[in-house]
Amino acid sequence: MRTYKPQWSDYGISRYRYDELTAFCRQYPEKKAEAASLLGVGSQRLDGMPHGTDVGDPTGRVVERRERLLSDIALIEKCAAQVDGGRWYTALIQNICLRKGYPYLDAEIMPTSNRNDFFKVKKRFFTVLDEKLRE
Repeated sequence: MRTYKPQWSDYGISRYRYDELTAFCRQYPEKKAEAASLLGVGSQRLDGMPHGTDVGDPTGRVVERRERLLSDIALIEKCAAQVDGGRWYTALIQNICLRKGYPYLDAEIMPTSNRNDFFKVKKRFFTVLDEKLRE
């Protein structure tokens, strides 16, 4: 299986930055699952027993963790929606985040069947994501 490594010199993104952005997007399903699992977490049980070093606000830490996850999810979705007017949104999410190869994407979710157009949009997605993460 050939691994696709695009040329990023025109876009100001190094190969390692591209790998970092790809890894960030590949965590999308995990982040969604963890954010959903953190929704129902309650506070610490007050039993009168001393607690070690983890004294504080566990509910607040859970809320902060969930908000970070949701902001990462929203950032990925916003970048996918911003590129080319959102026409490639579903295809980008499935290809980049859910690791579904280009040949296996449904033709119904693709605005055009031109392979080059898809990969140009994918490059634009990564440049937009890189700009947003650097802000």
